[in-house]
Amino acid sequence: MVTEIGFVSLLVAGFGALAGGLAYLAVRISRGRW
Repeated sequence: MVTEIGFVSLLVAGFGALAGGLAYLAVRISRGRW
């Protein structure tokens, strides 16, 4: 049984990972071939 706090923490962690991945891709593109 997942508690509300656990669910929210997982949601925040998921969004953080997504944002981090997008930022990483943006940096790679800006510093890469382009």
